[in-house]
Formats: sequence, structure tokens, C-alpha cells
Amino acid sequence: MNTKRMRLCDIFSTLSLCACSILFVFSLQNTPNLVDEAFYPTIALRLINGDSLVADEWHLSQFSALFLYLPVKLWLAIKGSADGIILFMRYLYLCIHAGVATGIYIFFRKNGFMAIAASLLFFSQVPMGIMALSYNSLFALFLLACGLLLLTIRNNPKPVFYIPAGACYACACVCNPLFCGVFLLYVALCLFFVYRNSHFHRQNILITNKNRKKQNKQPRKLPQEQDEHNIFFSKKSFLLFFSGIGIIAIFCLVFFFVTGGSLFGFVQNFKHLLTDSEHDVFHSPFVALLNKFKGAAAIFNSISLHLFILPFLPAVTLAFDKKRNNINHKVFYIIAAFVLAVFYIVGITITVSKNEVKNAQFYSLPFLLFSLLCYILTKNKNKNLFFCLWLPCVFAACAQFLASNLLLWAIGWVLAIGNIAGVFFVKDLFYELKDEKEEIRTVLQKTSCTLLCMGCCLQLIFNLAVFCFAKISTQEESKQITHGPYENLHISNRFYGTSELSLRDLDKIKDRSNEDDPVLILSDMTWLYLYIDRPFGTYSAWQLSFEPERLEAYYELNPEKTPKYIYISAVIPRLNHGVSFKMAEDKATVMKEMFNCKEEKLSRGILLTVIE
Repeated sequence: MNTKRMRLCDIFSTLSLCACSILFVFSLQNTPNLVDEAFYPTIALRLINGDSLVADEWHLSQFSALFLYLPVKLWLAIKGSADGIILFMRYLYLCIHAGVATGIYIFFRKNGFMAIAASLLFFSQVPMGIMALSYNSLFALFLLACGLLLLTIRNNPKPVFYIPAGACYACACVCNPLFCGVFLLYVALCLFFVYRNSHFHRQNILITNKNRKKQNKQPRKLPQEQDEHNIFFSKKSFLLFFSGIGIIAIFCLVFFFVTGGSLFGFVQNFKHLLTDSEHDVFHSPFVALLNKFKGAAAIFNSISLHLFILPFLPAVTLAFDKKRNNINHKVFYIIAAFVLAVFYIVGITITVSKNEVKNAQFYSLPFLLFSLLCYILTKNKNKNLFFCLWLPCVFAACAQFLASNLLLWAIGWVLAIGNIAGVFFVKDLFYELKDEKEEIRTVLQKTSCTLLCMGCCLQLIFNLAVFCFAKISTQEESKQITHGPYENLHISNRFYGTSELSLRDLDKIKDRSNEDDPVLILSDMTWLYLYIDRPFGTYSAWQLSFEPERLEAYYELNPEKTPKYIYISAVIPRLNHGVSFKMAEDKATVMKEMFNCKEEKLSRGILLTVIE
């Protein structure tokens, strides 16, 4: 690419990323996520306040606090409290997200406008509709970094890059431990190629010995494709990659013990991480897996099953077409796949409501399948991108599906990594087609550019529109919060009233309690724990379901966490912040059977004071 065109691409990329960032900044100040988003920093806050991993926290995602510890501690040092921490974490993630998108463009810069498309498609895909540092978003970012490092090794062999690649992979496994299964696959492949190389080596020794008597037989050579694989699966590559994993493992162990963790506490409490109602691994694992697939089928039906089938149709037809390598057939599949993908995006946009931002995750699916179709139809396939980015993102999506209670909603963000490779799969096929037949070269060239531009623009527009317009409320409908974790955010009038009254309830607990009195809050609103500024008297801030048996087991193992005050919120966020004191009273009845309590009704909940 000439220098003038390269500069034009740089300018266009910079302007595009800045425009998207401004749009995101505007939307970040509106409509908070009331459950998940506030939960992410709560574990880091516990560690900062003296709690330890596993022993004091029983949620599976707690190990990701390794990456959230410093940002949360930084904000507490600046602000002195958790007020405004949600907006701070959003801006911090946006900076990281923009930096990664810029890095994608720089990495693929020589591809010009294709690099811009890859960068913008990734940047516009908001992780689960939440601009937040979380185990979900960090998992994908570390996976992407690992893939780009492996691509660097493939294009410019430097074994030293295996160490940071292994470190990034280990960090991804910290965010989602199920992804460790991919490492077992890597070990198996390394053993296979080491065995194959040694087998060829032994045969060559035998042939060499025979050549002393018969000079007409030549030593066998490894096929070129096998030689290419050796760069990833040699003993040296494995040891360097494993050393990167080892560095992170040592760092995690140091972090665990420095933050108060102990081997005894780990062994004693670890089984409870796997027994909560949402991630019960020990109780009927096959039934749990079956329920996951049933839930996935329900999601398909909820947003119209036929729309999901559409992007798959060309791939299914392709499998039975014996003339699929014919250029006319290829052109037909490309046009059909593109039209169906566009129809899918438009259709799913019409069928979902404004507030269902998580459905935006499925916008990565049609382009992912369209690019896979292009990869299959391409003769000179870009196997580097396929094995370093596209295939790992599919494995990661499977790990997310199995690990998360969000079922299919959890996989869309990870699949966005495949779209980076997908842009170049589309490019490779179109450039190959335009040179294949001279009489349709011009038509194909114009069609390819038009289709790719339309596809990228549609994907970008829908990603941004669904996220931003679902987040933004009109000024007449919203108010700005002036204190608490959601400080400086514009929220709906209904939630504003709920927030103010709930904070007043917590202020009463603050006034009556000592700084070392544990407080148990029974509520879906995890942000209440960020505000209370008291020791957590619970196994986790994440308590979407009321589980008194787990609370009893927690207090038996951790008697120092027995609460002095129990606040039972009557607010139900999932029902538009409705209030039900009847449900709060039912929970209070159960808690009074566990503790000798004095009950008091507050503005938005019930306060139980434990009498010793």
C-alpha cells in the first residue's frame, strides 16, 4: 500500500474511533445496569477491606478480582469512598477497549481499510451491553491478546513471544477456568507432533543405515505442512508457552496469600463455590447441562427461531453441493448468505424491545457465519487467522456457555473476536474470485467492495444504535444521582426515588453500627454493598436467590462474619423497581429463626438488628 493511502487510512481510522468513543461517552452516563455491573468491583472491595479469596467469598468469578483490585483501590484512594465508582470503571474500560481497537488497526494496518473494518467491528461490540471491567469482558480481551501474539510468531518467528502469549492465555483462564480445557488439547497436539517428528527421524536413521549398502533410497522428509505446524507444537514452543502460564500462576498464588488467603481456608471452603443454585456442579451435572440447552432453545424461540436458522442455510446447502468450487456457485452462496444475514439483523432488531440490550450480542453471529462461508470457499485459506483467532473464539464461546448462567447471552461478546478474522476471510475470497475469471472480474470487484462495506456498516450501525439508544434516556425522564456508587449518572425518575430511599436506609445502619460490624444485605441490588462501607456479612454480594442454607453453612465456617445488622430490601429491580414488603417479611421470618433479632420497618426495606 502506498504512503498516501496509508495516511488516509490512519486519518479515517482515528476519526472513526474518536466518533464511536464520543457516542459511547455520551451513553455511559445514562441508565445503569442495576445488578451485574455493580457486582464486579464488590469482590475487589472485600479484599481491600481485609477479606480473603475462597474463605470469605463463595462466588465462582472471584478470581478475576486479581485484575480489578488495583483499579478499585485507585478509586478509593482518590475519592475516599466507593461513590462514583461505577462511572469510573466504565470510563476505564472504555479507554482499554479503545486502546485494544487501536491495537487491532495497527496490527493489521498494512491491509488498509480492511484493518479499519476489523477494528470498528470489534470496538462497536459492547460486552453484554455493559461497558465494564468484568470477568466476561477481560476474558475476551486476554484471549484476543493471546491470538495476536501467536499471529506475530507465525508471521515473524520469535520464540520469546510465546511467554507473553502463555501469560495472556493464563489470564483468560483466571477469568473463565473452564477454558483450561483448551490447554489440554494443546498438550495433546504437541505430543502428537513430537511423536510424529521422532517417528520420521527414526525412519530416516534406518534409511541412512541401509543407504550404506543401497545408495538409491533417499531419507524421508516431513511434509511442508507438518514443518509449518512445528512452529507451534515443538518442545521449545510448549516450554516457553508453559513458562508464561507459570508466571501468571505464581503471581496468582502470591496475590492469594498476600490478600489473606490460606491453604486451610481454600480446602475448607472451595466445595461451596460449586454448590450455589446458579452453578451447582455437584448436583446432577447431566441434568444441569440439559437444562442449559433447554434454556438456549427457549432463547432461540424468544427472538424468533426462523431468524436464527437463516444465516445457517447457505452453509447447510454448501455441504451437499458437489460443484461448490464452481465460480458461479460461489457467487450465488456469497450473495445468498449476505442477503440472509442482512435480513436476520433487520429482523432481530424489529423483534426485540429497546431495553433488551443483551440481544445486540447476536449481531456478531451473521457476519461470523458469513465469513466462515467465505473461508470455506477460498482456495488459499488464511489458516493463521483461522487457528489463532477464529477457532479459539468458538472454543471460548463454548466455555462461556457452560460456565455462565446467562446461557447464549454470554457468548456474543466472545464471538466478536471471530469477526476480526472474518473481515480478512471475506477479503481473501473476493480478491481470489476477481482474478479467477476475467469476464466477471470488474463485476466481482465492485460487488465485493459494495458487499463488504455494506456488511461492515450495517454491523457497526446496529451495534452502536442498539447499545446507545437503549442506554440513553431523555432529560425529562431522568435525574442525575449526586452520591452513592452511581454518582453523576442520569437514571430514571423511578429508580432515582428508589435509590435515594435505599441509601437513607443504609445511612441509618451506618449511624448505628461500628466500623467492624458485619452487615448482611438481602437484595438483588449489589450496589448497596458498595455504599454500606461495612464488613460483608455474607458469602457473596451476588444473591439473586434467597438461600438460607448456604448462609448457615457460611456462618458455621466463618463465625466472625455473623451479621450484626440484616437489611432486607423490598425493592425488586427486575419488576421495574417495584416494592414488595410481603416478600421482605417472608425473608425476615426465616432470618429471625436463625438469629435473635429486633425488627424495624424502613423506607425501602426491613432492618433486623441481631441481639447477642
